[in-house]
Amino acid sequence: MMHTIHYIYYIFQHELHELHELATPLTGSNNSCNSCNSWWKKTCLYACMIVCMSFGAVAQVPIPEVPGIRLGENRLDFPGRHERFDSLLCCLRDSNVRLNILHIGGSHVQAGTFPHRLRENLGAGRGMLFPWKAIRTNAPTDYSLTPSGSWERSRCLEPSPAEQLGMSGAAAITSDSLAELQLTLPAKYAFRRLHVIGKAEGGTEPYLICSQGDTLLAERKGDDYLFTLDRPDSLCTIRWKGMKQGARFVLRGIWPEGDRRITYSESGVNGASVPSWLRCELLAEELSQLCPPDLVVFGIGINDANVPPSHFDAEAFKTSYRSLMDILRKANPNVCFLFITNNDCWLRSGRQRRILNRNTQKVEQAMMELARECDGAVWNQFRIMGGFGSSNRWVNARLMNRDHIHFLRPGYELLADLLSNAIHNEGLPPAPERSEEGARSPLPQK
Repeated sequence: MMHTIHYIYYIFQHELHELHELATPLTGSNNSCNSCNSWWKKTCLYACMIVCMSFGAVAQVPIPEVPGIRLGENRLDFPGRHERFDSLLCCLRDSNVRLNILHIGGSHVQAGTFPHRLRENLGAGRGMLFPWKAIRTNAPTDYSLTPSGSWERSRCLEPSPAEQLGMSGAAAITSDSLAELQLTLPAKYAFRRLHVIGKAEGGTEPYLICSQGDTLLAERKGDDYLFTLDRPDSLCTIRWKGMKQGARFVLRGIWPEGDRRITYSESGVNGASVPSWLRCELLAEELSQLCPPDLVVFGIGINDANVPPSHFDAEAFKTSYRSLMDILRKANPNVCFLFITNNDCWLRSGRQRRILNRNTQKVEQAMMELARECDGAVWNQFRIMGGFGSSNRWVNARLMNRDHIHFLRPGYELLADLLSNAIHNEGLPPAPERSEEGARSPLPQK
């Protein structure tokens, strides 16, 4: 991409210089002073930036110095063919094409910092929201869903979840007539349509109170309760009417529809492994209705590998991943897959002793093989960190938690910036041809 920016800069500088030369006889001045030259350079630079932004270019993010980090490894690896991602990047460049990105994983994703930083770097809109505090666990900080009343939970961590689950991997269940959720989003994620996804039993149903005090009823389509607002809003309260004895509502998520052409949605559950997501029976159905993914970013594997090395079955791991990819293809047969390898981490051995987890390299190899099969990409987080034992340096740099598994906020933000730059470095090839209706050309099949 950098050579493209430099080329555009050169063209603007050349053309504006000619205009400057034409203007000189009319003004009676040669305007050769340093301030004038500076003005022309700034004009060229701003024009270049505008053109690049109009193409949806992903800008490079400055990376701080971290001991042992391998910036030379910061790239997307393509063990198979590259064409599928070329088409995806073309769509990223085309400002007329809408894109859906799904980031799916465990605690690295539920915390929200990593996916939200990526969302910001890509200039994308928000996707699925979930009231994590209602089920007594940690929640992302870029939005708030404050619960009232009594709530129970079901999660994909359960061997046999008590409720049918979808793309959030969890459900918040209430039968409390006083239950409510207060939603607060940043104004830039304001919405005019809000989907409340869940199953109503016993005659109850949700209603919405907007920030201006208007009360709205939903248009129901199966388990999708859609609220249509007269004006954009980012503050509202969800309540339930008809919550009498025997009634309850099983909430699987909330989806605000914004006007961004790229939607970046995360689905993360603390402790989730690949088999956990296979228990989400409604995953493909909800994705098909709300956001058929063009790109799925896989951050699953750290919990699968949290076993003694002799117990990790790489073939079973790959089989589970293949099943999950088949489910996601039901929502979009042309979806692209990006695998994030496990970070360097420790493994508990006994009550107090911890050792370096050598399964990390097995997961790395398995993801390379899976990416080769599906023509996907791999972002090798393990090698970029510095390889085996590098978590010590990240802890010392205050980028990682002392458990040597999770990161601190600056660490998650650094990882997101590195991944953004790796995507940027792939460049943006020419936009694909589009039909008269402006639809994206289909991605190539294997």
